[in-house]
Amino acid sequence: MLKTRDFYLIKVYDIKGKYLGVIDDIAIDFYKGQVIGFFISNFSLFSKKNYIDKKEIISINEVVIVNTMTHYNGLSFKEIKDMDIMDNNNTMRGVLEDLIIEKKDLSIKGIIMSSGIFDKMLKGKEILLLKQCILGENFILYSGNDAIRLQTLPHNIGEYDKLKQA
Repeated sequence: MLKTRDFYLIKVYDIKGKYLGVIDDIAIDFYKGQVIGFFISNFSLFSKKNYIDKKEIISINEVVIVNTMTHYNGLSFKEIKDMDIMDNNNTMRGVLEDLIIEKKDLSIKGIIMSSGIFDKMLKGKEILLLKQCILGENFILYSGNDAIRLQTLPHNIGEYDKLKQA
């Protein structure tokens, strides 16, 4: 599993070996739960081609090799990052921090939600399934069950050192 930050600043080359730029953002289809392409930060001032479709990607490793670049105006991750997440009771649960992406087919499996800096340090971050979320204009509606909670736990390095010494 990957996160969106794993893709940022990866160098992009075409099949002829020409350097095109670095990955700047991810194009997503929230409703289908798919990463559909990548936005490239190229250094050409007059180039309107700044998008790589997922179908045009030949290889994704330390560098990305693609066939062609095109122009695209769609939803990017940066547009919805830090968007509020509300539940059915109109209670704010937190903000969208990151996405969990399957490496094989670039499908979005979940949302990492942060509910504040103190909660992040004490409780960790909560993971929401994408199937239980609806993207709106001003917020993301979460309609999941609170009986089952997935979360990342904060790391306590001091406790690890104590266990290591014992």
